[in-house]
Formats: sequence, structure tokens, C-alpha cells
Amino acid sequence: MKKLVAIVVTVFCLTVPLVAFAGCWQDKYDTKKPTLSEADGWELTYSDDFSEFSSIEEVWENTVWRPVNHGPRREGYWCDETVKLDTEEGALVVASFRDGNTECGECPEDGAFSGGVWSSDTFEQAFGYFEATVKVPVGSGLWSAFWLQSHDVGKVGNRGEDGTEIDIYESSFISNPTETGNALHYDAYSAPWYHYGDHVADVGYNLYDGQYHTYAVWWNPEYYVFYVDGNAVWATDYAGVSKVPQYMMLTVEINSNAIGPYGQKLGYFDNRSDDGNNFYIKSVNVWQNESYKQFIKSPDDFADKEQTYTVAAAVGGALGGAAVIAAVVVIGVKIHRKKRASRSE
Repeated sequence: MKKLVAIVVTVFCLTVPLVAFAGCWQDKYDTKKPTLSEADGWELTYSDDFSEFSSIEEVWENTVWRPVNHGPRREGYWCDETVKLDTEEGALVVASFRDGNTECGECPEDGAFSGGVWSSDTFEQAFGYFEATVKVPVGSGLWSAFWLQSHDVGKVGNRGEDGTEIDIYESSFISNPTETGNALHYDAYSAPWYHYGDHVADVGYNLYDGQYHTYAVWWNPEYYVFYVDGNAVWATDYAGVSKVPQYMMLTVEINSNAIGPYGQKLGYFDNRSDDGNNFYIKSVNVWQNESYKQFIKSPDDFADKEQTYTVAAAVGGALGGAAVIAAVVVIGVKIHRKKRASRSE
């Protein structure tokens, strides 16, 4: 019996992830923005000010940024043609629109188009301080985001340590413009292993005011801290901190008349004449701390445990089924004995 209990407990631990209790993050973590000074071990590892470029071709030739993969995304399509350089604004611009006046490959002429940029395979870093100064789109039916992604976020097991989608911010709060959201996703994106933790913060002022705001994450070996304009809005070590290099993404997604991230109503997406659907990216900066480098791991240090977990789940299911059958048999035997005893009386 003890062996059976041990097996059941082992299977349960393999198949049911531990629950992370957030607690009061303001008291649990040091959330003061790092100094980012050389004296404290910090170095600037990447920096872009898009006002320094004169054409989008110059951006592609001299930075780590590339258009995100072309193709279907949510309701619309990610298209290279949506990314431009606005020299008067001094910013990289991701436009979002619905019409056929674009050259987007095999995308339908009446599609809804958006896009973004990423640094996949050109710049990737584990730990550090990542910040982007942006002007979020104020249109409805869409949202922008600054996020870090891993090539191995689809690996199952190891919780978030082998790669986590780190959403530094998502602007799905057009109906609640003083709020912003942060999230962490790990273990792929489909059941039964996928998990995420998220948080909504009210900063107390309008983030959709047509002005630039700076969104950042301090990712250290023990926890994450998220900032808006230098002020901490959330800190957590949910699911274990990612320890592998990850790349940056700045994107816009269209999902008209739907419920977006954090349960927000997005409203209907349509063209605007005031550039309100545009996402403006002014600058991106990344720092690294010398003391963090010893904790960096390679994705090869982590094995994909999906098959192991699947076998464990199957064993657990079989044990559960056997237990049900055994219980039915025991109940049946008891009922049979009771009937025999009543007859003998």
C-alpha cells in the first residue's frame, strides 16, 4: 500500500505544477530601479535612437531589428510593409490598417494589417535591464507590446527557467487608459502544460495621451521587476526566472471586437485619419550586469520533459481508473454480502 501511495504522489508531482503565491510584491522584492552605472557592474550592451536614421533601409542595415515573420496573426496579418521610419517624428513606426493598398505577399487584399520588429538571432541576452520608449496606438481593436521571447519557450518542464515569454507591457487598455499589463508565459502555448501569470497596474495617469512613455523590465537571476516611466508596477519570481538568452519584440496585434489580454474589451478595429493606429518606437536600450553572467544557461542545459510528463499522466490515469474499478468492486462485494445476509435472516 505504501508503494502505491508513493507512486501516486510521484505522478501527481510530475503532472501538477506547483502554484506560485504572489504575496505582496512591494514588500517581498527590492524594486528600486538599478543605477545602471559602471561602478555597480552595469554595461550598456545595446542601444538604438531611431531619430539618428534617415531611412528604413538604414535601420535594417545598421541595427539588430528585422520585421517579424510575415503571415497570419490573430484576426489580421503581420506584414513587412507596415514598418516604416518617420524621420520627422524621429521614430520607427508600425502602422495598422484595413485595406488592399499594400504589397503584403499572399495576404488578402481586404485584410487587416499590422506587424512589428524583433531581434531573433541578431541580439539575444539573458538577464539585464531592457527598456523601450514608445507611443502606444490609441485606436481600438488592437494592442501594442514590448516583450522578450525564447526559442525554447515550447519546451515542457523546468517551469519558466528554460525560456519564458516576458511581456514587459501590453497596451490592451484603451477602455482603461491609466492601466497597463505585464505577463509571463511558459511551457508552450497549449494544454495541458501551458501556464501563465499576469498582473494589471493602475499608474494613475493616461498612458494613451499621445505622448512617449518608457516601459522596462529588470530581469535578474532571482526575480523580475516591471517599470513604467521609471516606477515599479510589478515584481515576481513566478514559475522560476528564465535563465536562457532571449530576443526582443515590439509588435502590434489586431483582434477586432474581441476580449484582449487581461480580459480587456478591445472594441472594433478600423482605419483612422489621425494616425491613431500607429505605434511609435523612439528608442531601445539594454544593459547587462557583470554579476549576472555566471547564472546564464544554454537551452541545451534543459531537456524537454513533455514525453516524460505524458507517460506519467498516462500512468496516473491508469492508476486512477484502477482505483475507480477497485472501489466499484468493493462496493459491489459489500452490497452482495448484505443481500445474502438479509436472505439468511
